[in-house]
Amino acid sequence: MRVAALVWAFVVLVSAQTLSLAVPAEIQALLTTHDYPKAEQAIREKLATSPAWDTGHVLLAQIYNATGRSELAERSGLEAVKLRESVDALLALAVATLNQRKLNDSIEWLDKAAKRQPGNPEIYKILGLDYAMGGMLRESGQAFRRAVELAPDNWELHYLDGRALYELEKFPDSETAIERAIERNPASVKAWTALGQVKDRLGDAARAEQNYRKALELCGASQECAWPLLELGFLASRQTGEKEAELYLRRAVEARPAWAKPHFYLGKTLAALGELSAARTELEAAARIEPDLSQHQYQLAQVYRRLGNVEKAEQHLARYRELVELERKKKTPAEFNVP
Repeated sequence: MRVAALVWAFVVLVSAQTLSLAVPAEIQALLTTHDYPKAEQAIREKLATSPAWDTGHVLLAQIYNATGRSELAERSGLEAVKLRESVDALLALAVATLNQRKLNDSIEWLDKAAKRQPGNPEIYKILGLDYAMGGMLRESGQAFRRAVELAPDNWELHYLDGRALYELEKFPDSETAIERAIERNPASVKAWTALGQVKDRLGDAARAEQNYRKALELCGASQECAWPLLELGFLASRQTGEKEAELYLRRAVEARPAWAKPHFYLGKTLAALGELSAARTELEAAARIEPDLSQHQYQLAQVYRRLGNVEKAEQHLARYRELVELERKKKTPAEFNVP
């Protein structure tokens, strides 16, 4: 069973920063420049004297979402909803719970938001991500297509539509959607990378490589470079062998060391090359970052077995079986109740 969460986890950072709130000019200036520490401080100061300022609680929730503090975002969103159940507060809660993988909670908040603003594309964008993380690919695609219908000029929605179509293996349709995203934002690293993936699945490895290298031209020295480097590693593994793949995968790890996936594939590549101690180091790094991913435990078990450490191999195999069973019992997200 394919799990779409593995894709969306690194493709999209959901922050749901809305523009509908009435915000003091000095705080808005800080938000516009993404100076979140100073914005957070200014909002807290205002809330100290005006604790019933629901907009302040929403803004804090949005800042926490944007900076990866999902539990705090949920707490601030709930404070806002107690004061006034606004669409902005509901969306902030939907994102906070999505990022904590509380998918049904997220969908419940989206239900409430849709009753107030059924034509808001952000609702369907977040819904699509909920379904994708729950492995419901068809429903995810439907949600993204609805979002595109509501905001056809939004490049990211075309991109997400293309990603959903890719997961559904509708590659020509995916290509069209991602090209629409690039038309609207030709500087998007992730769109060029995604287009490379589609070209690869359509059998055009040369164009795939061109698109990955275009993404590398655009990413500069940012962590966004990790994804096209990873894909170039996969391409090299098939075309020129594991040694060249290793070079790309090492660069992917350097570009984004807190992302488990390059560590994992570098570990697998090193294991294939017989460099077992180095492979163990990378696989252990992947498992530290994402300890609940079954494939990390399985590959560690194989490497430890080859290293002759039977006890450690059995420990990781036991954890692998436990995670597979948890995945089997995992509930799918609830259906969205508002058309």
